[in-house]
Amino acid sequence: MKRSILVVAAILSILVALPSFAQSKPVSVFLLISGSLGDKGFNDSARAGLNLMKQKYGDKVTVKYTELGADTAKYAPSLEDAGAEGYSVVFCSNNFNNAVSEVAARYPKTLYVMYDGWITGEIANVYSIMYKNNEAGYIAGALAGIMTQAKGDAKVNGDNVIGFIGGRDITGINDFFVGYIAGAQKVDPAVKIVYNYVNSFTDTAKAKDQALIQYGSYNADVVYHAAGRAGLGLFDAAVETGKYAIGVDTDQASLFANEPAKSGLILTSTQKRVDLTLAGALDQFVAGTQLGGKKVYLGVAEGVIAYAPFNKAVPAAVQKQLELVIADIKAAKVKIPSAFTMSADEINKMRDLVNAAKK
Repeated sequence: MKRSILVVAAILSILVALPSFAQSKPVSVFLLISGSLGDKGFNDSARAGLNLMKQKYGDKVTVKYTELGADTAKYAPSLEDAGAEGYSVVFCSNNFNNAVSEVAARYPKTLYVMYDGWITGEIANVYSIMYKNNEAGYIAGALAGIMTQAKGDAKVNGDNVIGFIGGRDITGINDFFVGYIAGAQKVDPAVKIVYNYVNSFTDTAKAKDQALIQYGSYNADVVYHAAGRAGLGLFDAAVETGKYAIGVDTDQASLFANEPAKSGLILTSTQKRVDLTLAGALDQFVAGTQLGGKKVYLGVAEGVIAYAPFNKAVPAAVQKQLELVIADIKAAKVKIPSAFTMSADEINKMRDLVNAAKK
């Protein structure tokens, strides 16, 4: 009898593991990319999600993507075309929020999945996903705050200054920043932070110049960026100064495997697993789950926000400390501020309290 129960349990576990293809017709997926690929971060991670879909479903799913650049006038027509062509699922980032609000309801048979933000209002065929960017910032801040106190590391001075470079002074980027401040202060209440906004997500030269100033004029030991493709300039500045950096969205050190001088200075990256998020949304769609009209909020507890592998410069004891940081977030033992629930005055006050330029 016991053997029969084990066999049945084994069969059930296999069935659960296999994809349940509830859709009666082939599934077609279209990813619309604001900006372009090659950012070695957010957009590339979204594109990687399509690869995961093809690996899992093969010919049962067709995937397509297009890069729309910075021309927002293309967003609504592209969403319109995707609906008119009968795509099953259309993925796009929160940059398409207004366009999705304008177009989606006209194509109720297409599921529009918007990630990195919630759709304004309620639309029956829109599934929107918000990431806890503040948690990504928090875990980056905890690492930077610990490392700036490191003893015996020639790359670290005694000033307790770390840096942050944001793409723009907007809520989504400040969500990273306020989390970064909170994480750093948790481990080092005396920490000071120098920060800049590039006012672009593509201007690598400007981000590099800002990072050079943070490292050189303010003695920042570690700089973290949330600046998309522009943030790649940070790593060039790290090489020129021999200082540490933290990447964002993907394992950015692995992208420079052939440039050890660069990858060796990237302590880690805060990963935002857009690829897993999009692939998981398709899994639910394929299984017949009703996603339209839903809004979800994903972070550390869901495995979507995490550290990439650590550089050998991060001591084992520090890695153990950071495991506890992750555990505390999962257990809801820490309250991390979010720019989405703060006023502009509250954000300014938080920045001013740690501003290294005012010390």
